[in-house]
Amino acid sequence: MFCEPRVNACGFFLVFNRILRVFLSGIKATTLQQLAENLELWQRIVGAVASLVSEPVPFLERLGQIPVVSSRATRCLGLYVSRGDVPVCIRLQYAQEVDSLPKTFLHEVAHACEHLSRKPGRRRPRAHGSEWRRWARELAIEPVRTGESAALKELHERRLKLVAVCRTCGFEFYRVRRLNRTRSYTHRHCGGMLDLL
Repeated sequence: MFCEPRVNACGFFLVFNRILRVFLSGIKATTLQQLAENLELWQRIVGAVASLVSEPVPFLERLGQIPVVSSRATRCLGLYVSRGDVPVCIRLQYAQEVDSLPKTFLHEVAHACEHLSRKPGRRRPRAHGSEWRRWARELAIEPVRTGESAALKELHERRLKLVAVCRTCGFEFYRVRRLNRTRSYTHRHCGGMLDLL
């Protein structure tokens, strides 16, 4: 059972408690608005939308209904998924550090806002182009493309397993997923065939 901390040093325990409550409550999928309210970021999102969109109310309704789902990826902190003009979901890896989760969430919200504010029929811009950077600055996050997470790096290392061995030089190949067993593979450095495990 999780207990409320007595001492609240620099807000760390408050943020950690909120994130842990969302994670432990068994919520596998929630909406963008629900998670933003749990992380106390919804007012920041509302302010950014109000300053950049001419009709913020329908925009916020559409934005707030985007599902947020848990991701199992260990190489990606978060991902905004869309199909054409339709937003599908935001995938977040909850195993990342507590202080980076709100930044990652807002990074993906900036992608969603950039996507929803695009005029229909227009070409898809670069993923971290000028329009996305404008949304990132308005959401008060640094407009950077990637983030680092020691916790995810460790999780990735734990998931690696031996998948193949080179017959010629004995080099061992480690991956998270197995190789396709219907194909044959060669070691690019020595040219030897790989034995799949």
